[in-house]
Amino acid sequence: MSLAPRFGVSHTILASKALEPSSAAKGNVVELYLDYCCPFSRKLYVKWVKDVIPVIEKKLDKKFEFKLLQVAQPWHPSSILMHEAALAVAQTEPARFQDFSMALFEKQRTWFDENCFNKTRREIYEELASLAGEVGASPDQILRALTIDEHKLDEQGQATNTGNKVTKDLKYFTRYHRQNGVHMTPTVAVNGIILGTIGSGNAPEEVMELLDGATS
Repeated sequence: MSLAPRFGVSHTILASKALEPSSAAKGNVVELYLDYCCPFSRKLYVKWVKDVIPVIEKKLDKKFEFKLLQVAQPWHPSSILMHEAALAVAQTEPARFQDFSMALFEKQRTWFDENCFNKTRREIYEELASLAGEVGASPDQILRALTIDEHKLDEQGQATNTGNKVTKDLKYFTRYHRQNGVHMTPTVAVNGIILGTIGSGNAPEEVMELLDGATS
């Protein structure tokens, strides 16, 4: 199973800001399964974007396409809301998605359990929309995508529980990682095969050697 084309621009990680999404290398696919609320996912993503991917592109004579795959972990309720906000950015401003992902990881502690226990869902959405505005997305558009229509009722006048405008995409990513056997974050897969030897602690040169070996 490959990632749906509609996520091609948003979920492809680019090492260089000078590159356009359409020019990303087509070759070996490296999938990074990450949770925005996971400290180890933060460590891996930041390291890969800033250090690992540039080293691979410079020193390894192979083509790679790096993808961010979202894994919302339900034991942290705010994780789901963070992923929803990211999907709202992907829908409305796909070119801003990686910048927003970086901002989410860098400020993830804002939405750790201890800091969210007394916040409402709406308050957290507003905070996340404000963060999206810091990377150039429209906070109003993000909030519209996240808002639940409280007046949407079925024929019997009962709540429909159909979610918001990003619920469908959240379900898609949940099915994707479950089908591929991913349960913990971070997880790295190369051409569809989980590579358990790569984690958040690997140095750039070590990752390069492991990816080279996995694509021989």
